[in-house]
Amino acid sequence: MTISQTNPEQLRPSEDDDPGPIVRIGPPRRAEAIERLVGVGSQGDRAAVDRFMYYARTSAIRLDGLWSRLDRTGRIAFSVLAVPSPGRTAMIFASQVTSARQVRSVAGLIDHVCQQLADLDVDLAQALLEPSEALHRQTFLAAEFTELAMLSYLERPLSRRNPPPPPQLPQGVTTEPYCAALRDDLIVAMEASYEQTLDCPGLYGLRRTADILAGHQATGRFDPLLWTLLRVEDQPAGAVLLNPFPDHKTVELVYIGLAPAARGRGLGAQLLRHGLGLLTGRRERTVTLAVDQRNTPALALYQAQGFEAVVHRWALIRSLRGAA
Repeated sequence: MTISQTNPEQLRPSEDDDPGPIVRIGPPRRAEAIERLVGVGSQGDRAAVDRFMYYARTSAIRLDGLWSRLDRTGRIAFSVLAVPSPGRTAMIFASQVTSARQVRSVAGLIDHVCQQLADLDVDLAQALLEPSEALHRQTFLAAEFTELAMLSYLERPLSRRNPPPPPQLPQGVTTEPYCAALRDDLIVAMEASYEQTLDCPGLYGLRRTADILAGHQATGRFDPLLWTLLRVEDQPAGAVLLNPFPDHKTVELVYIGLAPAARGRGLGAQLLRHGLGLLTGRRERTVTLAVDQRNTPALALYQAQGFEAVVHRWALIRSLRGAA
């Protein structure tokens, strides 16, 4: 969402120790603040602002979490936008720095916004950055974020004519579609799946499982028929959750996991095959997911089902629990 500044000299803060005051941005100055978030100065940047504002309106993204740092003349120098989500998380977007001497100003602004989020009952702040944005990543690290993982975003086409073969589950292993009555069982399965996980293990213990579940339900369009609970000997032992994004003609695999006792039996492949089978006949064109690049067993599982990497992103996080 951030674009390298076309004229970085316009945004450089002063050389002294005062990086400038921080203010919350209301409607009168939102266009100016967004311009500093996505670019600066040129006609092209104005077009980017218009596109961003349109996207915010159509996607119901609130802009009351927009903060800026002012320069000595009162102009907006840098901006940070916090977008809270269900599940007590917030995504952070910040002006792109173009020199090392800007890091302190923007990091301080990010830190200030995170402190405001803690007062709003947000437990976790997140940021997704391009692998090439080394200076931008340094800025977030200076704002007390930590590197969670390099995420690989994978994709595979959906075919109406060639659905995946049906899963072959061993005796004692069953699946059932999700409903509200199974919420507690799903939480049990999810909590068990986090034990010794290879997928973003740094997240373990930072959020309540009920909040994680709320975040999954708020991703895309929740359809309980695309959520499946797996049982082993009638005990919750895994799940696969898929959410459509009709406007983007894709379905996202938002979660798949198994309890330790269910691993090593090929059930992950069968569960994934089951989930993909639920998508037979749908109008979406692709299935997407994100996975920790270090999780080689999961990568092998997805690649065996035809998923291919399309992009990579650094995921950074900052825990806000207890910070308020």
